[in-house]
Amino acid sequence: MNKLKYLFLVALLPLCVGCEDFLDINKDPDSSTSSTVDQMLPVVVFYTAQQNYDHAEYGVYLSQCLTTGGRSQTGAYAYKSGWDFPSMNRHPQWRRHFFDLGANLNELIKLAEKIESPNYILIARTIRLASTLITTDAFGEMPLSEVYKSVSPKYDSQEEIYQWMMTEADELIALYDNPEWTEKPTNKKITIKQDRIFGGDLVKWKHYTLAVKARLLLRKLPNWDNTPASCDAIIAAVDAALGAGWEEPRYYYPGGPGEKNCPWGDTRPIINGWESRSNLLNEAIPSQYFMKEMLGLYDDDEPGFNDPKSVWKAEDPRLLAMMAMRSGPTEDPTVKYRYLENNIGMGVSYKVTTHYPDLYAKTNPLTQNNGYVPLITEEELLLIKAEALYWKNDKVGALAAMKEAVDKSMDRYDVDHLLPQYKGNPPTLYTHSGKYLRQIYMGTYTKAGDITQAGAAKTQRQNKNDKLLADGKYFPTADKLTIGHIMRQKYVCMYLQPEQWTDVRRYKYSNNINQIQYDGTIVYPKLRRPYNLYTPYWMTAEAIEKQQWVQRLNADPETEEKYNRPELERLGAYKNPEWLKKPMIWAN
Repeated sequence: MNKLKYLFLVALLPLCVGCEDFLDINKDPDSSTSSTVDQMLPVVVFYTAQQNYDHAEYGVYLSQCLTTGGRSQTGAYAYKSGWDFPSMNRHPQWRRHFFDLGANLNELIKLAEKIESPNYILIARTIRLASTLITTDAFGEMPLSEVYKSVSPKYDSQEEIYQWMMTEADELIALYDNPEWTEKPTNKKITIKQDRIFGGDLVKWKHYTLAVKARLLLRKLPNWDNTPASCDAIIAAVDAALGAGWEEPRYYYPGGPGEKNCPWGDTRPIINGWESRSNLLNEAIPSQYFMKEMLGLYDDDEPGFNDPKSVWKAEDPRLLAMMAMRSGPTEDPTVKYRYLENNIGMGVSYKVTTHYPDLYAKTNPLTQNNGYVPLITEEELLLIKAEALYWKNDKVGALAAMKEAVDKSMDRYDVDHLLPQYKGNPPTLYTHSGKYLRQIYMGTYTKAGDITQAGAAKTQRQNKNDKLLADGKYFPTADKLTIGHIMRQKYVCMYLQPEQWTDVRRYKYSNNINQIQYDGTIVYPKLRRPYNLYTPYWMTAEAIEKQQWVQRLNADPETEEKYNRPELERLGAYKNPEWLKKPMIWAN
């Protein structure tokens, strides 16, 4: 790996020159190989945001939130849902951690030590901690203690990696409170040009570190350690993270050519084309599970539910912000939202770019070219707290935290102002606001809002809404709250976020097929494993038949199989179909 590190550093130099204006890097024209802390920090901050995207881009398929529909088949169905990633011979997540981030973070820390600027060190170590967590949760065992010391470093166990991360998190939090580090006279000033997330504000970076600690501690639930003491530690970490000084860590993109665009934007910028790819939301299709079970899309065959002028598309109003309507098939022009059912496929005439929702909706703040990538969201932290409160048997507190999280998510998508006053023609069926839809969904509507109806009789839709309120489908009373309610809300809140895949693995893909239950509840009842368009060496016919799910990614083949094969063989990870079925330590 040492050789690769130096190869990477050489390759990084022309990259930085190419994005000079974007990253506000001022290079010495007389020295193309020298770097300074204020040159390197914007690079690693940039790749921190890109890493979040890399993991989320895989996760939306692995958690069966979205499916792919761009591969031709023969017969009556032209497309089938599946995973597109196994055909890649490189994993951007692996290289992002060890090369884009790891190698450069090490150099950044050395340079900061040399000029006695510990503020840079604190930020660099926080980024390294967060990167280590997201990487080990994707791959499991990986080099840590010997990384960059050998061409073939040993792989540390996940237990060892988690021990290191907890120690590192606590040490960092203490250092952020140490004025000898934060107020050292030799600290070199950090501006928004070097740090596009917090502009060098160490208080905000401390709160982000606390948030990472909360995410770390959450891994103990529900399989590892869900004792009251463990839950209390999680709750304390969340409360500390969201305390005075908290600001959501967001990397904003200015929009423009190439890497100035958000990786989730419809320009689909490729970051280091030799190791990663652009997003495929233009060829992605929402799954039946996401649309119907999570967002409550109304059935297409229910009379009156597909009025082209109607905004009543789903029980969850966030649907309208997450994706935009497109025209439906010619045989049914009223259908605006379609999905792809696992293992079923779609008719040859159902084109992805015509008949399925546009996932680059202008109302989605995450998919704009000038949008942002959040490293962790406030709603995620609140749902972490809700989960800990639930396992502590405080269902009242858990329900309150869950509702607060969903409110934050609704605010992110600006649901209250999303919907104009709609009037059907003819007749006028309803006038309403997004706030009203929020109240219906969350079970807080009291029949005193701004709804009006044509005629004396209730429509089918109003009957459905009444039933939704009465059943407490999404927000029951505290005594009827289950862990499934919390985790399904988190599934929606984590749209285009890496934690979505981690969560479903923590709960062992609990569904109606495998019948895995937690506290007597199947967490994701109708979740189905997607059909695999490709059958690489690790996914056997037996695995597909038995609905076995991928639990981890294989280490980057191009680097590890070439340079560190003995370690892969020692672990049993070298081209072994069973390796990718092995759960993480927190899912055993």
